[in-house]
Amino acid sequence: MRDLAFRDFVRRVFNRMFPAKYSLERELNVQVATSALMDDAISRWLLMYKDGPQMDDKETGHKTLRLPSAISEEFSRLVLTEFEFSLEGSPRADFLNEQLDGLRSKLYKEVEMWCALGGIVLKPYVSGDMDKIMIDYVHANRFYPTAFNSSGDVTGAVLVETKRIGDYLYTRLEHHDLQGTHLTVVNKAYKSERIYTAQSEEDELIANNPFSEEVSLETITEWASLSPIVEMDNIDHPLFVYIRTPRANTTDPSSPLGASVYARAESVIRDVDEQYGRLMWEFEATEAAVDADEDLFATDRAGRPILPEGRERLYRTYTADGSTNSGFLKEYAPTIRDASILNGLNEILRKVEFLCGLAYGTLSNPNDVDRTAEEIKGSKQRSYVVVNNMQTAWDQGLDELIEVMEILCDLYNIVPEGEVNKSCTWGDGILEDAEKEYQRRWSMVMANKMKVEKFYSWYFGCTEEEAAEYIPEEKTFPEME
Repeated sequence: MRDLAFRDFVRRVFNRMFPAKYSLERELNVQVATSALMDDAISRWLLMYKDGPQMDDKETGHKTLRLPSAISEEFSRLVLTEFEFSLEGSPRADFLNEQLDGLRSKLYKEVEMWCALGGIVLKPYVSGDMDKIMIDYVHANRFYPTAFNSSGDVTGAVLVETKRIGDYLYTRLEHHDLQGTHLTVVNKAYKSERIYTAQSEEDELIANNPFSEEVSLETITEWASLSPIVEMDNIDHPLFVYIRTPRANTTDPSSPLGASVYARAESVIRDVDEQYGRLMWEFEATEAAVDADEDLFATDRAGRPILPEGRERLYRTYTADGSTNSGFLKEYAPTIRDASILNGLNEILRKVEFLCGLAYGTLSNPNDVDRTAEEIKGSKQRSYVVVNNMQTAWDQGLDELIEVMEILCDLYNIVPEGEVNKSCTWGDGILEDAEKEYQRRWSMVMANKMKVEKFYSWYFGCTEEEAAEYIPEEKTFPEME
């Protein structure tokens, strides 16, 4: 789907365009615990991420800088720029560490989607051979919470997965419901009506009922090993982890769901695109040209003027119709107003940076940032706080993920119990210039103001005792007084 987010497809199409028995809530006898306001917002954020507020429109001249995807990507980079993660302490820790290799390789992409949509679900599950733990990533537009506890943590949810095979769309609904320490997981699969050829992909999907026919899970190879219903006792955590963005949800303050990192800047992002469109039009409208009478050129068999080869774009020809303007040749070169438009664009970009929690110069002109040292520090500090909170959210989410993976290890007797110690480093490179900080600390060593062991400890992230192993036997460093 290009112009219709999956969440809109499920909530609006299932519940409004088709009979009630086809709705997600009726099929599972549950009630989705999210507001229509949040449903619409998540759909809108997804559209903005994919195409900008609008797609480039050749007819209207609308242009977009596609800031939502750029903002999400930049936050993902800032969150993970110095990220290191490992588990150790026992054979179980080694096993879990190996299972998390897939998460590490996909984390940049998944954190980016998390930023865009305000939340993500990590759902570990045991492979068909019962010897590995895989991790599914469920984006916010395919996640429907059904229950929360008093702390706002999700205790029940419906996760949606789809596969298109030939002329049919297959949909799997997976409902998790944790009541106290009793967990129930229900899996149901459905086959859509036959997909016919439509004018657009959106029409094609709307026109076909995805819940037309309930089918066996074995219909799809990847779902064949799943049980229709599983009951478990002594479970104190849902078998999935929901991670929300840490900033307050100003779209729906009463919702426990997270908001997109660009939610507060939606209207200003539209202003950016409008100003960018003006800039592009200014370049086009003031492009140098030569206005000339058609009679100045030879014509082809169709009577069209033959313009100088390779210079056709330069000439704009007109018919003088024998008037006194016959034979005119005039240069068209108006003064371009790009400076004032660019200044306006830069100011709007700075507003986007402020609303999203980015440092000035991230999107706007980096040569036109805050002038004083205090202003620069304050701008970076704002970005640091936002990113640090994001890192904390993911750090806690990884703790929960490890907890769920350990539950699976116990349930399926995959690997014996053992100590699992998490080593996770996020760094603070967004606030400090690593190279400048290196030079500053090294100069303190050379000035006999810092022990070399302390410098090595900072650089390698170890204790001073461990750092001593890195120091050459023949030290050329000054001795501390």
